[in-house]
Parts: sequence; structure tokens; C-alpha cells
Amino acid sequence: MEHLTANTSPLVTTVIPTFRRPRLLRRAVLSALEQDGVPLRVCVYDNASGDDTATTINALAADDPRLVYFCHRQNLGAAANFEFGLRKVETPFFSILSDDDYLLPGFYQRAVSELNRNPDAMFFAGVTFLVDEQGNICDGRLLRWPREGLFAPPEGLMRLMHRMAPIWTGVVFKREVLDRLGFPDKEVLGPSDLDYMIRITAQFPYVMNKIPAAVLTLNSGSFSATEPLASSWPGWKKMFSNLETLDVLDAKAKCKALAAIKADGRQMLFRRGANTLAQGRYEFVRDAATALDIDCGRIGKARILRSLAYLCERSTLAQRTYTRAYKFAERHMVRDRTHIQSLYAHFIRSV
Repeated sequence: MEHLTANTSPLVTTVIPTFRRPRLLRRAVLSALEQDGVPLRVCVYDNASGDDTATTINALAADDPRLVYFCHRQNLGAAANFEFGLRKVETPFFSILSDDDYLLPGFYQRAVSELNRNPDAMFFAGVTFLVDEQGNICDGRLLRWPREGLFAPPEGLMRLMHRMAPIWTGVVFKREVLDRLGFPDKEVLGPSDLDYMIRITAQFPYVMNKIPAAVLTLNSGSFSATEPLASSWPGWKKMFSNLETLDVLDAKAKCKALAAIKADGRQMLFRRGANTLAQGRYEFVRDAATALDIDCGRIGKARILRSLAYLCERSTLAQRTYTRAYKFAERHMVRDRTHIQSLYAHFIRSV
């Protein structure tokens, strides 16, 4: 493993914001430190956890000078801590790693090599596997892309649509992108990562390769899984607005991209409504139905959600029946991806 020495300047910074997940954080940090062939710096930004986080990271840092730990005196909020970490990036490349996710071997070396070979590209994307809490691989969306290689606007932008965007856990960015575009829009809230990728790919080329790059953990207790619709849907509407105001796209390309991302938003609303109904979260279902009706003009789908919520809320049997049916459909979907599991299960780590 190539370690940082006094004569070696780091090329890649791993930015890891964290809050009260010391066991998972340790796995994330080690996965970054184990990246071979590229001088790097791993920076952990602790949002005043007040638990074992400091002890865990300081123990690792004692044996590896590439690991840098910073703890805020008080909780800044997730978005502010995230931006704080990005503002500290000084290396030519960086990546963003959530404390419950982890990187796969060889990712940084391939990313830096490809970005050096393609000087106009603003990022390199590899495959991020979505993995549930039982260690099952649920998806690896980039595996379904029709080709690899260099993507320029507007083709690169359109590849992000229909829920096929690279997940930035498996992305290495050039530091230059922060100078050119600034930081992710905090007003976009939950989908700020997708919004940022849209704004990049509307203007700059990027490279995608179907190498295993990272693992994103689907945590049923995370905020993104339990948040109210008010914490995400306004962000989607802000993302639509940001795309509308991009002046780098011609009218035809902008119209096509807007139509696609708005269709994705409608699908997200219906899918999240159906998912939360299986959990008995009726307020979320009703909010999703209202957004489909008023914001999207999808009266039929709104009526379906409202009707199902009405039945389930008033009948325990109806709720149980719906939940069983929904979970059966989920299991069927995962079984359809057993080929991914068979090929890549050896990459999955336990805590």
C-alpha cells in the first residue's frame, strides 16, 4: 500500500462527514485507507457526536498519518458539516463517503488513471452497489448502462435520467469542479447529490467504467428512509428550477432533460408512497398523493394512493394484506438480481 510520506503529496481526499456511528465509520475509514497505488488523505468531520467516535478514529490515526480527524464543538447540521468538509479539500481529486458506506479495492487507482487520461472530464464514476442490512445486493445501476467510456453533454446528462445516475459514493471528482460550480445546493435537501451531478453533466464530460467502486448501505433507520415528504419533495422542485435556469443547454436539450427528471420525480412520489404505506405511514402517503395531484397533475395515481391509505388505515386485515403483497414484490425484485449477487457478493463486508 502506498502511504503518504513527507515527500509524497496526496492526490485524493476522502471526505467523511459523521455523526454517532463509530463502528460503521471505522469500516468506511479503513476502506479508504486501503486504496492502493494513490497517495491520499482521509478526512473525518465529526458533527459533535459525543460518543466513541473520537477514540475510534484517533486510534486509527495513531498508526496512519494519512487520517485527519476534526470534531466540531457543536452540531452544525448535516448539510453544514458536509460543506465544511468540501471547503477543506486541497488535493487535485476528492470523493465523498458516508460513514455507513465503504469503498472497494482499486477504485481510486482506476479513477485517477482515467481522469489523467481524460483531462476534460470532471469526474470518474464506477459501480456503487446498493446493499440491504442483510448484505443482499439490491442493485448496481451502472451495470445496466449500454456502454462505458467518456460521456459529453448532452448525452452524459441524459444518462442520469430514469433513476440511472451514478451514486457519488462511487465517484471521484476533480477539485476544479468546486471552483467552477461551487458547492451542492443546500436548498435541494435530500436529492442535492443528483442536482449537483445534473449541473456538472450538463456542462462537462465525465468517464464511467463498470468497475466495482463502492457500497451504499440501505439503512431502514436512516433519516432518508424515515423523513417526511416535506424534507424531500420541495428539494425535487428546487432541482427542477435549477435545471430550468441552466443557460448552457439549448432549448431542445433542456426540454428533454426537464421532462425526464420530472417523470422521475413523479415515479419517486408514487414509489415512496407505496413503500411507506407498507410501513403504515399514512400521513406520508397522503402527502405524496397531494403532490402527485397538485404538483404533477397525476390525479389517477393520487387516487390510488389515497384509496389504499383509506382502506389500510381503517382495516388491520387490509394493512396486513397490502404489507405482505408489497414485501413479496420486493423479494421478487431482489431475486431477479441474483446474478449480481453471485458475481459481486465477495465484495460485501460486515461491520
